[in-house]
Amino acid sequence: MNTFKTKTTNAVWWSTLEIASRYGAQFIVTAVLARVLAPSDFGLIAMLLIFTSIAAILVDSGLGTALIQRQRPTPDDETTVFAFAFVASLALAGALILLAPMFAQFFHQPELTGLIRFVSSVLIFGGLATVPDALLTIRLNFKARTLSQTVSSVGAGIAGIALAYAGWGVWSLAWQIVLASALRTLMLWIASGWLPRGRFSPSSLKHLGSFSGYMLLSSLLDTLFTRVQSVLVGKLSDTKSLGYFTLAQSAQQAPALFIGGILGRVGLPVFSRIANDRDRLTAALAIALRVTTFVFMPCMIGIALAARPIIELLYGPGWAPAAPILSALALGTSLWPIHVLNLSAITAQGRSDLFFRLEVVKTLVGLTSIAVGSYWGAIGVAWGVTIASALGAYINTRYTHRLLGYGAIAQLRHQIPTMLLTSAAAIVGFLFLHFLPMGTASTILALFGGATTYIGLASLARPQAVIDTLTFVSAIFRREAANQADRTR
Repeated sequence: MNTFKTKTTNAVWWSTLEIASRYGAQFIVTAVLARVLAPSDFGLIAMLLIFTSIAAILVDSGLGTALIQRQRPTPDDETTVFAFAFVASLALAGALILLAPMFAQFFHQPELTGLIRFVSSVLIFGGLATVPDALLTIRLNFKARTLSQTVSSVGAGIAGIALAYAGWGVWSLAWQIVLASALRTLMLWIASGWLPRGRFSPSSLKHLGSFSGYMLLSSLLDTLFTRVQSVLVGKLSDTKSLGYFTLAQSAQQAPALFIGGILGRVGLPVFSRIANDRDRLTAALAIALRVTTFVFMPCMIGIALAARPIIELLYGPGWAPAAPILSALALGTSLWPIHVLNLSAITAQGRSDLFFRLEVVKTLVGLTSIAVGSYWGAIGVAWGVTIASALGAYINTRYTHRLLGYGAIAQLRHQIPTMLLTSAAAIVGFLFLHFLPMGTASTILALFGGATTYIGLASLARPQAVIDTLTFVSAIFRREAANQADRTR
């Protein structure tokens, strides 16, 4: 009976460590490289990622998520996904190699041709990793994933820094990307112990595709929205401006992807196991929202307020133009848990069609918002993203309300205490930044003062809420452990 509880608890901790190692290593490496490389180097990499990231989505085609949602895939399912992903990766890598000169001409950057052709190899590594990655997630074996991610991130980061100091410029970033993908794929294969044992099955592909097709289109829309931001900035401005935007976007996305990765990887498997019990799923969603927003919202508001001193402290004074962009993006990300958890709840019920409809609406709204904002350059695009994020948080709750009776009003009402606490902490942090000279000391004092205010008021105003949360999560673990024990008897 304790097996599932232990595995789920370990999954949360190891998933947290895995994502922390990825974005922690990425954060440290970026901070070092930003002091060696020029903003235009980061801008060039952002341009090539526009194409490789979209191709990577096509390689997976949502089939990895379909395997996770199925929970107990057959050997034929696994082999079918592997064969499809590998062939797709070869085809798309070849297409990028052929089309690279055209993409370089679009941005008037001849160096992009060689960079795109080199980095296209990550598609092949990604295709090879699809099944081992999905199987480790199904098994909740995040310890192996953590080791794979840590080794690949740290190893590739060290290599990238060494190449940058050796004068390789933008190619040091390209090598970092390729090495990280290759090392991670190798480690996942070793950790999973998986080998293709089944046969390629058209019926299996069709069945998995009925779920993954919508997931593929949804992922493409989400990636399109993210990469169009780079297209607009890079096309309407220059690589230097795109470099500032990319670094601000990376700094903003680190905490968002950190919490989103944990919630997505652990939330989907756990939500899938209680998807048929509407009351339990709704209660689990409510608890997850309260806990994650309680932690996440003050962090993002703090980053928005102290963006300039944070940028200058971590990346150097030369990156100061990225600060207002970071402020705008961080504000828009403060409601990120609402995005991720609502989508996980919908996906867990097998409603990938609803997931896709949401992505269509959000993408249309988002593209309109950033297109209008692009008139004012990179900062306008950033504020367009923030407006789109606020609207998207509401849109994501529409179908959750229809399926679970737990919509935007109820969800936001549960976050009011957190919003009030965050406002109080933000005022304290702002006073430090406003009345003290800008510098490392004032930045640290502002962040420390805001955090102390938030934690202190939370301890006084909401101690019972914390106890109730821990009690409820423990109860879920106990019930799920009992269910797992029943299924394995």
